[in-house]
Amino acid sequence: MPPQKPTRPEELWSSIVVGSWSDPSPGQGASTDPSALLKEYGLNLPADCPARIVEEAVRVVSLLWLDGRIVPREQFHIDPSDEGLLFGRGVWECTRTFHGVPWLWPLHIERLVRTAAMLEIDIAPERLPNGEQVTQYVRSLTAMDVIVRLNVTAGRPGKPGIVWMSATFPELPLSGVRLRTCRSPVPKGQPYLAWKTFQYSGRLRAGKEAHRAGFDTALFLDPEENLLETPHTNIFVRLSSGWATPLADGDLLPGTVRQHLLKKSPLPIREQVIPLALLAEASEAFVTNSNVGIVPVVQIDEQAFPVGDETQQLRRSLQPESAP
Repeated sequence: MPPQKPTRPEELWSSIVVGSWSDPSPGQGASTDPSALLKEYGLNLPADCPARIVEEAVRVVSLLWLDGRIVPREQFHIDPSDEGLLFGRGVWECTRTFHGVPWLWPLHIERLVRTAAMLEIDIAPERLPNGEQVTQYVRSLTAMDVIVRLNVTAGRPGKPGIVWMSATFPELPLSGVRLRTCRSPVPKGQPYLAWKTFQYSGRLRAGKEAHRAGFDTALFLDPEENLLETPHTNIFVRLSSGWATPLADGDLLPGTVRQHLLKKSPLPIREQVIPLALLAEASEAFVTNSNVGIVPVVQIDEQAFPVGDETQQLRRSLQPESAP
């Protein structure tokens, strides 16, 4: 059988509705019925969804990459003594694929290795999948594009941790996000502000609280009321003097898309301290991560923002070369 042409993201999103990025609510328990199984993982398929889409979606939620092998989710377990489970000594990276290729993968691996070293997690480089291995895993699941997440635990004395990768479908693209400011849930100066580790619950809780208040997610501020980031994304604002993003001085998690834009943006972008009061002069804003790319910010608290021409220009420039 000839290989199937990869489904474009908008074709996937027209058939599968994925739970909100702010408040996913998968069900509980296992099921052999495909539709029920998918609902357990936050996927809702219409009754007339093509059989191929259903089959691929089931593989996506059911199969994991574990140390180079693809295994059913039911065969996966974590040692009860693993310090990733007991103490949050684990690291992870997440990005979407374009035609099966993981976006900015070298930057993600570099950050994972750096963060693992900070947590004193000993991980052999050969255990981490390269881009080709990620693509092979994705294509064993589906012809569609997905989001992949790579995880590494610390293990326990005398036994190394585990390395596994899972996949999920992208959420429906947002035309804009509404942000509610709040104090950062992590005290200033804590290393976990700038590390991508298993200790993520404070960020998630703040995002859910903002969602319950009618916003899409939270925008964190430091004690001096300077902008930091959101639970999942970095923020960029168009000030009267040009584009700026909050300074990464250990108080925020510098994302891979942020790093990419600072080096390769067609418009100048600088790092600086951005007081909340400075938003009064801002004309555009957007957030970034490697799952969603660039998403315009349309509201921060009571202040509305248009989706400006420069945001659209940067959005187009960020389109990965492998994307259609």
